[in-house]
Amino acid sequence: MTDTMDLQDLPEEVRDELQSLANVTGTGIGLKQTDEEGMTDRESVIVFVETKLPRSQLDEDDVVPEEIEIDGETYSTDVVESGEIRALAVEVPEPPLEMDSPTLEIEESGELAIPEDLDRKEKWRPAPAGVSVGHPQVTAGTLGTPPLENRDGKMVFLTNCHVAAASGDASIGDTVLQPGKIDGGVSPNDDIGTLLEFGEIEFGSGSENTTDSALVEVVPDHLQYDLFELRENLRGWSEARIGRVHTKSGRTTAVTEGRCTARNANFAINFGAKGIANFVGLDVFEVMGAGGDSGSLMGFETAEGLYGTSLLFAGSTQLTLGIPMRAVQAEHGSLTVMTSQSLVEPDDLRITGTAFRGALGEGATSYRWSGPWARQYSIDFQAHPTTGNGYVRSSVDGVYNHSAGTYYLVKVENRQSNQSVRYDVRYVVTR
Repeated sequence: MTDTMDLQDLPEEVRDELQSLANVTGTGIGLKQTDEEGMTDRESVIVFVETKLPRSQLDEDDVVPEEIEIDGETYSTDVVESGEIRALAVEVPEPPLEMDSPTLEIEESGELAIPEDLDRKEKWRPAPAGVSVGHPQVTAGTLGTPPLENRDGKMVFLTNCHVAAASGDASIGDTVLQPGKIDGGVSPNDDIGTLLEFGEIEFGSGSENTTDSALVEVVPDHLQYDLFELRENLRGWSEARIGRVHTKSGRTTAVTEGRCTARNANFAINFGAKGIANFVGLDVFEVMGAGGDSGSLMGFETAEGLYGTSLLFAGSTQLTLGIPMRAVQAEHGSLTVMTSQSLVEPDDLRITGTAFRGALGEGATSYRWSGPWARQYSIDFQAHPTTGNGYVRSSVDGVYNHSAGTYYLVKVENRQSNQSVRYDVRYVVTR
């Protein structure tokens, strides 16, 4: 497939004419697809419709023309079914966890089994990209990126405005939870950072948005430098490439892949109670997400690493939409990828930080996965009570090697049978 196309954008009058047709949800530029050939190498004007209808059910004035002339060149059209396009935060309530410190089930033998899929809805400290996160007013979305340095030198992660800023109803400095509220996140125990800035979303028929994005400021020891269960670390930014397979790591559907099918697309997005918001300049992909995956970073893998291209924020059962990273950085300024070397410098023998915090009832025990950590280091975990006269003990109860790195199962025990305790667990990195 091609990385560049002659047709870069649609003239405004062409878009207006196409999007005035009944049943049309959006327009973009891509490669024509047919039942016989699949995705071809022929550039075309993509016209998205909520439901494909037989010509006999359409008024003649609402039929999409088979060809369109732009700047003296003739391009074929391709009508693609989109379904209803919605922002992809969690919509259907899920039962929250009963306890404020999630635990893992012990088998009858007393052994803790390595899970087939480590739970993205648990609390993680440090947290990798791809796990549950959200403003306290929001159900949950996805922590989108490993640590980034913004234009002011602050450590941040990227997600959607409708995830971290409640679609604009939040205030700068508000708490952001990991996991999100619907996954049991409560403040202050599960605070991972504070809302630093967000792109305003305009709603209504005359709106024209370019981004749905937010930056959350965090302390260095609260983020991992990985995308959960992806082999490659984030290397930098690029443009989405039509026909190329992209991947993402998200809260709900985990790691998924899909081709970019169109770019420079305009869509009207349903934000539920907030209403409809029109977006321009979007990247379009095959289905890669569902509710709760909003905020995931999409990109393509190379021998050098993962290059992020788009911020997942909306979609349907037929397609997924992303905000180009070009538009995100136009809103927030340059975002520099921080590498794992920022965590452990070659000459450092020991580095400590807070891995996670929690609370335990009288005589209770909890288990928590922490990771992934770079395999060249050994990690120890030390629990410290933050409650007066508290007594806690911690140990590493299991180690799980994954292609993304090493995960440690940390066991924390409240050694007092007559009082509850709050605690910090600090990590110690050794060579």
